Amino acid sequence: MLIDLHAHSYLTCGCSLSPREVLARAELHGIDGVAFTEKNTQDGCEELLDLGKTSKIKVFVGLELDTDKGQYLCFFENPLLAPEPVQMWGSNREKPWSVKECLPKLKALGAAIVAARPFDTEFPYPARDYIHSLDCLCAVEVYNPGVSLGANEQAMEMAKKMHLPGVGGSDVRNSLDEMGYAATLFESPICSQKELVAALGKGAFWPVMMGELVKLVKPGAAKAAESKGKKKKKKKKRWS
Repeated sequence: MLIDLHAHSYLTCGCSLSPREVLARAELHGIDGVAFTEKNTQDGCEELLDLGKTSKIKVFVGLELDTDKGQYLCFFENPLLAPEPVQMWGSNREKPWSVKECLPKLKALGAAIVAARPFDTEFPYPARDYIHSLDCLCAVEVYNPGVSLGANEQAMEMAKKMHLPGVGGSDVRNSLDEMGYAATLFESPICSQKELVAALGKGAFWPVMMGELVKLVKPGAAKAAESKGKKKKKKKKRWS
């Protein structure tokens, strides 16, 4: 079963995509399931789970947690009962939440935790090699089309060093361009949040890269590049 473990919608601050748009694009690319990991919140998870009841694509819910040492995807068996980060640690507007405080607490609450884009230097507080000191991770995100090829390769090397499996996710935010480039292949069908968390704990999954992961400089860059390429071909044909 192919699942995109890292996607965003308008439930993430600054993101404009509707969940239906994300699911529709995922279906076009043969993705079986999408995990919406909204930034620092699971507020709205009821809406997402209700959408999944009528969608052809399986819908899962997690959150993308920003800390002073990187970003982490967190998945609970029942996201409706999981406390909001702001309820546990207050606002992170003045300073990022402490990874040393957050991750052990989330792990104790039963979360499956994945290090997301650990070597992405565009994030203000990238985790980098720090994740090697963490014993609460179940996987490392190694394929993400929103970061550079080098950052993905570093993540892959770190996952091997830590003897952890890798995952893939599109990390779609303001554009659907990235959808279909990366996902995670699970050994068995995943039909519920409980099964997803259990599967992440067992490690029976593999990262899947579809096509060449490229660094998109802005939303819509892939479509713009494709259009530009077509124009060049037409021009060459006309003058030949």
